[in-house]
Amino acid sequence: MSDTTPRSQTQTDRRTMIAEAALRVLGREGHTGLTARKVAAEAGMALGHISYHFNGMDEVLAEAYRLLSARLRTASDDSDATTPLARLQAFLNAGFTEAFLTPAHIRTRIDLWSAAAAHPAVAETELALYSHYRSQLETLLAPLVPANRIPALTDTIMATLDGLWLDWMRRRDRQAVENGLKTLIELTNGGVFAAGSQK
Repeated sequence: MSDTTPRSQTQTDRRTMIAEAALRVLGREGHTGLTARKVAAEAGMALGHISYHFNGMDEVLAEAYRLLSARLRTASDDSDATTPLARLQAFLNAGFTEAFLTPAHIRTRIDLWSAAAAHPAVAETELALYSHYRSQLETLLAPLVPANRIPALTDTIMATLDGLWLDWMRRRDRQAVENGLKTLIELTNGGVFAAGSQK
């Protein structure tokens, strides 16, 4: 790396490299197999780089979670849909492309959920990322359903998306995923949450 590279940029790049390495180890070995030594080896760095750039493996996990979520956020935002319903559909479908349904990705996602239950730093990151994703979803729903129905519909969609990822890990049934996503669109567009419904 050039000597003219700002020190802060170098640190950011190395933190990202370490987080990416942690994601690869998680995808292969799961949370129980994740160690600083394995992450350092995966990143091609000396072990001391982990402690220099992070205050422990909890922080590495939190950064890995942010990186994983950033990839999903980028995919969710990458749509040229023009109508509110089409934008919602693109947003929901983004997390169920082939890139996000690989066994390693799903295993990593579920391991990070589990890690959040035991590690405060990961839990804090998970909550912030969940809240951001939920806020994006609520914004997309605003033109489609009455304001008083948005919280309940958002709860339903968020829980269904989590369930579809878990079901995919267990059964690898693409049709079940498509059915679930289609049902969420139908709920929004013409179900009990839609404008004009009295239920």
